[in-house]
Amino acid sequence: MSDEALPNSPAQVAQAAAAFRWDEGKAEAGIGIALSGGGFRAMLFHAGALARMNELGLLSKAKRISSVSGGSIISGHLALSWSMLGAVDGNGTYANFKVVVVDPILAFSRKKIDVVDALTGLLPWTSASEQVAKSYDEYLFNGRTLQDTPDTPRFVFCATNLQTGVLWRFAKPYAGDYVVGHIDHPAIPVAHAVAASSAFPPVLSPFLLQLPPGSFKSWPEGPTLSPVELDAFRARVILSDGGVYDNHGIEPIVKRYLTNFVSDGGAPFERTASLQIDWISQLRRILDVTDNQVRALRRRTLIDRFVQGRKIGDEGKLDPNGDARMGAYWGIDTDPGKVKPPAAPASLPCNPAVTHKLAHLGTRLSDLGDLASKQVINWGYAVCDGSLRANYVGPMHVTPPQLPYPDAPLA
Repeated sequence: MSDEALPNSPAQVAQAAAAFRWDEGKAEAGIGIALSGGGFRAMLFHAGALARMNELGLLSKAKRISSVSGGSIISGHLALSWSMLGAVDGNGTYANFKVVVVDPILAFSRKKIDVVDALTGLLPWTSASEQVAKSYDEYLFNGRTLQDTPDTPRFVFCATNLQTGVLWRFAKPYAGDYVVGHIDHPAIPVAHAVAASSAFPPVLSPFLLQLPPGSFKSWPEGPTLSPVELDAFRARVILSDGGVYDNHGIEPIVKRYLTNFVSDGGAPFERTASLQIDWISQLRRILDVTDNQVRALRRRTLIDRFVQGRKIGDEGKLDPNGDARMGAYWGIDTDPGKVKPPAAPASLPCNPAVTHKLAHLGTRLSDLGDLASKQVINWGYAVCDGSLRANYVGPMHVTPPQLPYPDAPLA
């Protein structure tokens, strides 16, 4: 059974849990969207991409939206704003999307969160992650919990459990990982889920999740740890940025749905001839190289799936047990010349020098400046438009693209 269909009565919940498998079995028809990490830069980039997916009539068809780190900020805002979008028009689009979703995120991006909250977090009675959660709640989420998110699409906020080394999920039906177990219908504040997902190490990490005894349940397969070990793991869950495990946030969608759209606002790997060779500098560079290889492997595997799916050209003909997927991937460092749509309308003009500069902006939770912030949104919009129309062969409502913020051109 899909977690999207979890019922509410105790007997039905127990029955559904008995049928649930963490690996989720075979895929099913439907759209999943993944939003990567990358601080405020990624948050703004995804806001533009979501705006174009809305115009193309694809966002309203999404069944699950998975996110990590900076992607979880925009995802949390979208989840709690979903009911304000109202009904879709005949083309499957929300007419008020920019006003309800994009403009408030642009306003929020003018805050300077990371330095202030990190310094305050040095006080003995708090932590940086707790302070970040308070800032999210004050400016965006207003005390609302995972139970205030919609049933469809299902929003999944991903963090990394540093104790078990696996992906931790926060969602409306449950929170947990496949080692520790799950919490049914968690009344966890969205601000806490997003703070855990964006707890960038070492400054903003870890986020400590401490719940009353008895909050957890084991998966039907049974625990993989002894009762004593399990109690210790459940007493205090130590979480870090979801990007530590999977900075693309794709695991919760690629295992479930046959159509995947992946927006990647993560930092591109920089080749440089000028490197320091002291121990600390070497260690940082080695960690960067290792992280880049993991991300590159995930991207190559994902794009191979899309190539297979494009050859088939019809979601209904995809094998639910196979690897092929319909969909598209775009990154903040994508060359705009490589995502030219094969048919009219023409793609938006994008100067590679401008988009390259945007891709190398910092990934902090801090103000990028008015012009740069608007340009990042515009770039997310433009590259999403180009990639979807160049690579996705499913049905779309194609309209001429128009920059969300014309006063911040990319040409």
